[in-house]
Amino acid sequence: MQVTISSEPNLQKIDHLFVLVAEKRRPDDESVEALVTRAGFTGRADESITLLTEEPRKTTLIGVGKGEDLSIRTLRAALYSVGKVAKKHRDRRIAVQIPYTLAGADAEETTRFAASVLAQADYKYDAYLTVKKDEKVLPIEATIVAPEGLGRKELRAVESDAAALAAAIRTVRDLGNAPSNLMTPTRLAERAAEVAKEVGVKATVYGRKEIERMKMGGLLAVNRGSNEEPRFIVLEYAPRRAKKHVALVGKGITFDSGGISIKPAEKMEEMKFDMCGAAAVIGIIEAAARLELPVKITGAIPSTDNLPSGSAYKPGDIITMMNGKTVEIVNTDAEGRMILADALHFASRTKPDHLIDFATLTGACVVALGNEATGLFTSDDELARKLIECGDRVGDRLWRLPLWDEYKELIRSEWADMKNSGGRWGGAISAAVFLKEFVDCPSWAHLDIAGTAYAERETPREVRGATAAGVRVTVDFLQSLSR
Repeated sequence: MQVTISSEPNLQKIDHLFVLVAEKRRPDDESVEALVTRAGFTGRADESITLLTEEPRKTTLIGVGKGEDLSIRTLRAALYSVGKVAKKHRDRRIAVQIPYTLAGADAEETTRFAASVLAQADYKYDAYLTVKKDEKVLPIEATIVAPEGLGRKELRAVESDAAALAAAIRTVRDLGNAPSNLMTPTRLAERAAEVAKEVGVKATVYGRKEIERMKMGGLLAVNRGSNEEPRFIVLEYAPRRAKKHVALVGKGITFDSGGISIKPAEKMEEMKFDMCGAAAVIGIIEAAARLELPVKITGAIPSTDNLPSGSAYKPGDIITMMNGKTVEIVNTDAEGRMILADALHFASRTKPDHLIDFATLTGACVVALGNEATGLFTSDDELARKLIECGDRVGDRLWRLPLWDEYKELIRSEWADMKNSGGRWGGAISAAVFLKEFVDCPSWAHLDIAGTAYAERETPREVRGATAAGVRVTVDFLQSLSR
């Protein structure tokens, strides 16, 4: 939905007013207070009620629990509820009052976050539904009632920032939700180039011949089982006043069958989401460009699918990577680290100040952390601290796991420099240790988004499908470099 922010919305033109109400904290608005009293509304986080009113015609009260502890999680759930109710009522114009601030945030920060979340509250990926129940319904226009103390210039800046982030998140979700028969490596590269052109970013797409000349052995090996051509995508955002350089690498496996080490059939359709790391890199760079952040960013995206065939790479094969190191293949389903390794070496050669990669890399990370946090691996304590702080601030939470040298024993090979899987135990860690062998940047972080990149089912905070995990935390980190 389209979101604006106004200190004095015209309620005569509003179809539906939504008000967030906390327990034991009555709204300052007398008319809303009267509604709360009349309805006996307590403000519990699981409570909502819609009332008929004069102006506007409908008012919905949404409980958010204890106002002094308003969390990002609670606010996201409330705003998602706003989107669902507005769609159900077929409202054209709505307004949302948020009388409280997030814990640890001021009114401006709360409003910026709320606007970017509200813009996604009616999101639904329906590109391939031929019969749409809501096709005659016009898009929702939402107005957030601005808190007191924010001037017009500040409001416009908050509104612009939120719109930029919301647009980038929608790009990521659309890319992730697209079916793999259409979102091929070629199409992913085309969309990356289209987004780059729209926001003034340089895009270079390399095909098989160029990839062979670059000796990207990992990417070429994984691609051997596919009829689809591999692609290596490089995005360069280079503002003149940039003082820092950050390289981003995203895993772009457009479909992962596991290859010769084939996955079980159950839920294999979800493996279209295995390119969500690549989508995150595209979205982060789009957001940075729209926000005009003074940080140079290089994005590197290796892309292929991973399929079994007579020409597919096999357990027992030894692959020479772009940096010259050799890898014994013990599991063809450990393909993401193979393509990331080449891209990390490429990105390291650009000499960035920080290097971050994003990958739906291991089921082991999902076992460890579930769907509530992204796994963070880094040897840089300061980088870890900053990323965790940024994640907590924007609701894109990270949890740090060890990256100790002792885990290198798990990937030791008798036949090559290393093997591509360390087995079941500590699987997320051994995968990160493998990646570290191809990084030449002191400030590197690996984000395993396997559990957070997509929601298997609808939650109280978002619709099923791609979530754009990694985007908010990284954009906030990039902004912190210029604060």
